[in-house]
Amino acid sequence: MQEAILLSAIALFIFHTVLLLKKRFIVTERFTHTVVTVIASGAGFTSSLSLVLIFKGDMLWSLGLFLLAGYICGAVSGYASTAVSGAINGSIGSVMGFMLGEVLLNPELCGLPIQEWQLVLPIGSMIYFLFVSLIILLSYR
Repeated sequence: MQEAILLSAIALFIFHTVLLLKKRFIVTERFTHTVVTVIASGAGFTSSLSLVLIFKGDMLWSLGLFLLAGYICGAVSGYASTAVSGAINGSIGSVMGFMLGEVLLNPELCGLPIQEWQLVLPIGSMIYFLFVSLIILLSYR
């Protein structure tokens, strides 16, 4: 299940990056900045959470991976500020997903009784990312 969540989050991230590349001449910098911020942080959070739950190990390298992915998503828009924003928000989303994944693997880190949430939270984060992706897709019209 985690693999399907990871692959769908990566596919949505690539879809929005390609769509942003196609529409980069007809959108403003503010709109592009908002889209890159939401997509980079959502993809970083969902994918990093899934990666931690799949590999159950030290996944701090995912921070660099989603920092680079957020930078690329912002760079295709043609604005330098969105590239920096994508890198920052991709890394912040990755760190949030990493921390939540570690808490799900070892709930005693925070003293939380969340044994049954190991499947619910990744699915919830993917539903959130799908909802945000749909809203962004509708806002291009």
